[in-house]
Amino acid sequence: MTYKIEEDNTRTNYFNSLLALLNPIGHRSGMIINTPYKHLADTKKLMMVGYNPGGVPSEVMTSISEDFKRHLDDFSFNALEETWGDHIEGAHPIQRLYQDLINSTELEKKDIFQTNVYWQRSVSTDELRIDPELEKNCKKGFLLNIESHRPKSILFLGHQAADVAQNWSDVTLPIGRIFYPWGNNQSVKLYSMKFDGYRVKAFSIPHPSRFAHGDNQDRFRAILEAAIKSDIQLLGEEHE
Repeated sequence: MTYKIEEDNTRTNYFNSLLALLNPIGHRSGMIINTPYKHLADTKKLMMVGYNPGGVPSEVMTSISEDFKRHLDDFSFNALEETWGDHIEGAHPIQRLYQDLINSTELEKKDIFQTNVYWQRSVSTDELRIDPELEKNCKKGFLLNIESHRPKSILFLGHQAADVAQNWSDVTLPIGRIFYPWGNNQSVKLYSMKFDGYRVKAFSIPHPSRFAHGDNQDRFRAILEAAIKSDIQLLGEEHE
């Protein structure tokens, strides 16, 4: 029982810290965290980080505060299974990657945390206007999520998201590339990063919305290879 109380206090403190950061920008259209909240404030094997939320149908479009509230109202709600863009539920390339990682490895939903570097929504990344308040609060939120979830590795959904995180890091070292089979110029990039003293391996893939792995097993294998190089345990010990 003591452990349960400590766990609840840790989660409550995390939510209060998150709320303080979103309040100044909560009226803006956006999403804050897509993972079911019942899995938050616990260590994660993988942190998936996009650049910012994109377009969604009007019936599921929320402000940042509304998104936070709908998750608090239902701790099992998983935004990675709702309708994004023009895709049916769970069929957006980012959602498919999330599901394929779960289906093809021994990662579970509780092992994965998914968010964006910027919480404000825009139709395209080029249209996002980053003002000082958005930059400050989202940076603090990103560092809070690193501290609260201690991810084994970070998967950046697009190199642009990784560029932002590099600017927020203490230090980032590029440590390699893996060919991503889409023409001749795409690759998965590998990094060693440190945030507020916490060291983590990371990798960024070409943005799934444009360079989705789809049903191409060679592309998916490139992502899995990067995950392995980033020290993510994809199989249980009995399979190794």
